[in-house]
Amino acid sequence: MKKTGVLGVVVLLLAVGLQAWGLSICEYRSPKTALTDAKLSFGYRYYDDANTVGVDVNSGRLAFDYDQLFDSPNYGFSLGGVTELTLDAFLPTGWLGQGAATFRYYPMAESLLFAFGGLEASMATGQPQPGVDVRVGIGVGRFSDVTPLAKAITIEKELLRLDAFAAPLADDVLLAIAGAIGRRVEYESLKELVADIEALIEGVTGVELDARALLTIEEVVLATGDERRCGWAIQGGIGYELIDPYGGAQNVVVGGSADAAFAFGPSDQLLFHASYSGPFDIMNENTLNATLSYEYALTDESTLIADYVLQRVKPAGLPATASHSAGVAIGLDIAGIDILVQASFTRDTGDPGWSTDISLTAAMDLF
Repeated sequence: MKKTGVLGVVVLLLAVGLQAWGLSICEYRSPKTALTDAKLSFGYRYYDDANTVGVDVNSGRLAFDYDQLFDSPNYGFSLGGVTELTLDAFLPTGWLGQGAATFRYYPMAESLLFAFGGLEASMATGQPQPGVDVRVGIGVGRFSDVTPLAKAITIEKELLRLDAFAAPLADDVLLAIAGAIGRRVEYESLKELVADIEALIEGVTGVELDARALLTIEEVVLATGDERRCGWAIQGGIGYELIDPYGGAQNVVVGGSADAAFAFGPSDQLLFHASYSGPFDIMNENTLNATLSYEYALTDESTLIADYVLQRVKPAGLPATASHSAGVAIGLDIAGIDILVQASFTRDTGDPGWSTDISLTAAMDLF
């Protein structure tokens, strides 16, 4: 029920995002993409009731997520990983981690077909050691930094809110503004870029933007932390098992992976990665890794982050083991009060159900 509720919230927000923006953010293509993102979250609770024997609650959760993407006409690479620790008395009692690195070479510039080399690693509670394998093969797909179009749509929204002009801008105008933002490095100053955006807007609206509108454009262009990406890649090949998670023999492995990134509007980002690998007898011995994350800016003062991690390992001749982790966090800034609501759900093979951890914290400056 908990997982269904989390997914329902995500689907609802996706539907709202799709209805709110007529122009798809993913229509924009950047000639070069270079994005890096890292997140660290920590939650802990200690409670000792004097009326009971021993400490009642002494547990927490630590999570780290790293993601880097580069794409150019002839080559690209991606690095990503997620690690989660459950803590008891500040000591790790459970863990779940995944990591992947892929280098892609495109023989023909701007084509979707590529050759790749990469590495996959995973670890989880109950595994004697991490599992690591290297792979080479072919694939299809590309990624693109669509932040310029996200900023162009945000500029339109903010200027409409200021009543700078009466009607939304045409799609071709938004794409032209995004093109100018995407060429920011070619401008000698930010003032010149803002002047070009001003000329594009005034040319189609017939109004003169005031100083407040120009300042808003500048603030949106300079804003950080709102990077967005779109694209997909599917790849398959052959590799070699450097470390078997259960200490078995190292084998030649076959497998594939899929990655996807979508931005349904300037306020959200969906990221997905999944890989499946094993020896030639892949049905009897295999490893499945999957991660899904979604981020949505509810308002200027609140953000929703949801994530899900799955790892399933099927050793030869042994039953499969699986580890799941799901989390939802909402950060709020209400009238100077910083509020963080977090909920995490974890489950390993053999657990009777999902372990739940919900916390609410608030802080404010009095002077």
